Amino acid sequence: MSDYVFSSEVKRRTGEGMTYSQMEAMTRKIGGKEGTLTAAWWNRVALGESAPPPEPKCIPGVVGVLEIHERDVAVLICQQWYGVSPDDSMHDLVSRVVDSAGSWLRSSFSSLRERRRPAANEAEG
Repeated sequence: MSDYVFSSEVKRRTGEGMTYSQMEAMTRKIGGKEGTLTAAWWNRVALGESAPPPEPKCIPGVVGVLEIHERDVAVLICQQWYGVSPDDSMHDLVSRVVDSAGSWLRSSFSSLRERRRPAANEAEG
């Protein structure tokens, strides 16, 4: 395991009062018998000990336990067990696109508002 980001999230939940037994029960409730992660597994992960990564069928239960989005759970698993992080350059590109789109929308809205003002003044006069 390269980075203990998943383990940190488990510790966060235990710090909020959730026990490993409750984590096991929640994964069983959400994922059924096949999607259950045991209290011992959660404990090993929290301690940073060797534990296999959760299987895809366990992800819905992990989402319920950690109370974070499914994509974030997948990213944490990839980082901790496989040493793979999201491509930061893609994140930067998306941020630039969103910023550009926001600027374009603001300027378009301002331009539309300016064009409507003279029309409203003509209607009053």
